[in-house]
Amino acid sequence: MDIKDLKKGLPQEDSWLEKRENGMVLSDHHIKVLNRNNIDYKKYKNIKELMFAINEMDIDEDDELEQVARDLDEMDYYSK
Repeated sequence: MDIKDLKKGLPQEDSWLEKRENGMVLSDHHIKVLNRNNIDYKKYKNIKELMFAINEMDIDEDDELEQVARDLDEMDYYSK
């Protein structure tokens, strides 16, 4: 097994969750996807408000945004 095979099994650097300045826990990847869809996560107070904004959009055509919505929903569920 070489180093490339080992790296494939590890999470990507931009997938690590970090607490952001507004208190939400998001990865760099989440932020990239949100920015690409013109969603400024900083203007929301919590995950529920951000999820509501995402769900108001037509996310069926964007698999990555749909995955971000699922991730946020899961984080919200387990934070209770």
